[in-house]
Amino acid sequence: MPRRPERQEKQLKNKPLAILSPLCLALYAAGAHAALEPFSFKVSETIKHESNVNHVQDQFKRGDWISNTELTAALDQALGRSRLVADTGVNYNAYDHQDHLNSWGYRAGAELDWETIGDLSGALGADTSRRRYIQGVTEDLALPGQSDTTTVNELNMQTDHHVFGRIRLGGPSRWQLFAGGDASRRNFSADNFRSNDERQWSANAGTRYATSPDLVFGIVGSYMRGEFPHVRVGSFGGAPIDIVSKFRTRSINGTVQLQATGNSEFDASLGYTKQTSDALAEELHFVNGSLNWTWKPPSHFTVKLGLKRSSDVDTTTTAVNNGVRFSNNLNGPSVNNLALLDVSYALTAKTSLDANASYSHRKYSQVSVFDPDTQATDVESGTLNTTSVFLSAHWQPTRTTDLNCGAGREQRRGAASFSRFSYSDNTVRCTAAIRFD
Repeated sequence: MPRRPERQEKQLKNKPLAILSPLCLALYAAGAHAALEPFSFKVSETIKHESNVNHVQDQFKRGDWISNTELTAALDQALGRSRLVADTGVNYNAYDHQDHLNSWGYRAGAELDWETIGDLSGALGADTSRRRYIQGVTEDLALPGQSDTTTVNELNMQTDHHVFGRIRLGGPSRWQLFAGGDASRRNFSADNFRSNDERQWSANAGTRYATSPDLVFGIVGSYMRGEFPHVRVGSFGGAPIDIVSKFRTRSINGTVQLQATGNSEFDASLGYTKQTSDALAEELHFVNGSLNWTWKPPSHFTVKLGLKRSSDVDTTTTAVNNGVRFSNNLNGPSVNNLALLDVSYALTAKTSLDANASYSHRKYSQVSVFDPDTQATDVESGTLNTTSVFLSAHWQPTRTTDLNCGAGREQRRGAASFSRFSYSDNTVRCTAAIRFD
């Protein structure tokens, strides 16, 4: 009896833990053992701090803490000889000191990979996404009684839609014929950014020939046409005057894939691109190509090196996210030289260290750029050089849970009339995720 109050107090203190423990065990059990096939679900939380949230000039930069919460659902279903994969997710970004930048975003995509008799196969798919445009929109407004300007940040949402189709003739045989087509559309919510709205349509076709399982040659030709439907050239009576600016790109490339050794892989391309635009005084001609090397020595290292020279208006190449392909970014007429280096080191089976570095030199020829000083869109030429470095550590304690933390820096410098697009941004970030499948 004398110790009963103390015992009751201890039980009360442990009550929240007693309630929480079964929930934690249930989550762990669900993540480890739930048989949800062909479905899977993922919950992730990212906390990061950026020294320059809006990627504006350093004298106007503002840092902030940002929270990103994302819920994702995926489907991977075999349909006879075909396969259907789909991915959908919703996310919410919250800023600590800039509530006007808080936003909801989404992404969704589906792809049907089909096969028939006679080595005929292909894919059909579509995807869509909405997110806050990273660079945002800035307007320089003179405050009453002041000669200096103040940067005002406006929430600018970017919406992308993309559909594609692929067809291929040839399976394990040496010869393959293939063709495909894409259609993409990008819109921005901010009125001052409407000149960057873009439409693209592209098609490609080619062939591959394998001289051996370790060496494959190919040739591919592509055609793309696009337009900026709302290029603002001025105003009349207070009403904006917009025009449609169209551009076209034709290119041909030779490709090679080589499995040099058991630890080293190469793929490369070399070609020629011709680009015309309503905004260009002359046609744009340049040699394009790429070189990618992956090296996995008999150790814990993996090294990937990539070099690329291209026109960034091509949507024929897509990235893969949880089995679903999402189209590349759409950009204005430019020539882009890019270098990438990724190094990964596996400390243990569950822990790894990663280093990523990139350098981009992008040359624009007479593109439409909004000038916040004149409130009009100018046609300008210039270059942008962007350097980024990011170091991170990854820990996967179970098959369905992981934690990733890292820090990095991104810096962009613009030459001539593009100098106002220069910025630097330091980032620290941690992401925790759990998957149910």
